[in-house]
Amino acid sequence: MRQMMERSTANFWTESYGQIYPALKRMVTDGLATVEEQSKDGRAKKIYKLTGEGERRLRKWLGVETKPQVRRNEVLLKVFFGDRAERGAIAAQVVAERERSEDDLQRYEAALIRMEAQHARNPAMPYWRMAVRCGMIHAKATIEWCDETFAELEKRGLVSRARI
Repeated sequence: MRQMMERSTANFWTESYGQIYPALKRMVTDGLATVEEQSKDGRAKKIYKLTGEGERRLRKWLGVETKPQVRRNEVLLKVFFGDRAERGAIAAQVVAERERSEDDLQRYEAALIRMEAQHARNPAMPYWRMAVRCGMIHAKATIEWCDETFAELEKRGLVSRARI
């Protein structure tokens, strides 16, 4: 479960494993999923599958309108209060954010290539591609914002070291 999530939904949705496994047990108890124990390489492994009722509830949930999410972005918060920062501190934050976004973009691009190679015929692939593309577009937009913001800081003499 952990590996599957790290390769897929962890790019846009994180949940603690302390919440996931109890939820899966509840789903089994409530008749929404089944669990099958398998042994692979001497290790016990549990395979969870949705029941018909579980599929019905998932379809219903997918049709419910999403609630607006409160966005939290520590870099933007620091930029907002940047006039109180030491010279160069905000530029360093922006450079670090750009590097993280570049890493994210590379991870999304690699994931998309891997998914298209391994799951080209999977009927869910177009939806997986849409989710990954959203991450790619966000990463590119953040890189663009970082470049624009760094240039503005540089123009105002608020950069204390060379651009990385």
